[in-house]
Amino acid sequence: MTKIANLIFAQSAVLAYRLRDNVLEVLVITSREGKRWVLPKGMIEPGMTAAASAAKEAMEEAGITGRVIDRSLGRYHRKKWRGICEVEVFPMEVMQELKQWPESAFRRRAWVTLEEATKRLDPADLKKILGRLPAALTDAPDGAPVYAAPGKGPRVLHLFRHAKSSWTDPRLADFDRPLAPRGKAASKAMGTYMKVADIRPDLVLSSSSARTRETLEMALPMLAGDASVTYERALYHAASDGLLKRLRRMPDKVDSALIVGHNPGLQALAVSLAGSGDPDGMARLETKFPTAGLATLILRRGHWRDLAPRSCELHSFVVPRDLMT
Repeated sequence: MTKIANLIFAQSAVLAYRLRDNVLEVLVITSREGKRWVLPKGMIEPGMTAAASAAKEAMEEAGITGRVIDRSLGRYHRKKWRGICEVEVFPMEVMQELKQWPESAFRRRAWVTLEEATKRLDPADLKKILGRLPAALTDAPDGAPVYAAPGKGPRVLHLFRHAKSSWTDPRLADFDRPLAPRGKAASKAMGTYMKVADIRPDLVLSSSSARTRETLEMALPMLAGDASVTYERALYHAASDGLLKRLRRMPDKVDSALIVGHNPGLQALAVSLAGSGDPDGMARLETKFPTAGLATLILRRGHWRDLAPRSCELHSFVVPRDLMT
């Protein structure tokens, strides 16, 4: 809920905790810019209580699931968006830490003692809330409503267009054209970005053309994890509907997939799937999907077979030029 007139933004957060070796620890995460430590928090979702919305943010920002007790520890305030964010904090018992989550590319997490958390976190009214946690855990009413964060994170889809190809040899068929020097540089730059962003696909599907293979081969060593890679001729210049049919056949065990392909099919697919997300990224995506561009979409509900127009949220859209500015 947002009160525009007073520029007060209502948010909710979790103070996630665990007991390790009889020591109470809490979880802190970095801001998206990585410059400070914060609690998982976000705007209160329409139709949700503050505690339930906090459970949702905990999974998306910190990759944690568990039980959020609907008993407020208090509120703290922070200046943001030309106004004041009023953040209500709820205790959360962590039961699972996901290896990959929607914002894992931008955030780190750390378990620390309450004393250490007090040093890392600000503002002052948040520090007071930290001190209330031990008493709140021993004095929680038996009937307090509990909200369980989803046990499985959303599915993540990365659409990666091949880098710029070479036209210097007119004898080569389009399928066999290699990368141009500029394309090789862009592939390496995007690979570095993927490493920094900690992109961890379970499955990589790539067109079998020379330029898509070369693009992937330059970026692949930078990818975290141990992805299964498949090259498919059918993805060569596949239209958006053909790409969609292929993605719908991916197995449920795949949580994150990277597709390396061609325009115009890749751009049309990305624009079709993105029903919400970063407004600037969506505007850029609709205008142009440059070579070596990478669109990351999130399917929050359902299975791969449920992919459909406007079923995803555009998480980010990164192109080589972004990495040089």
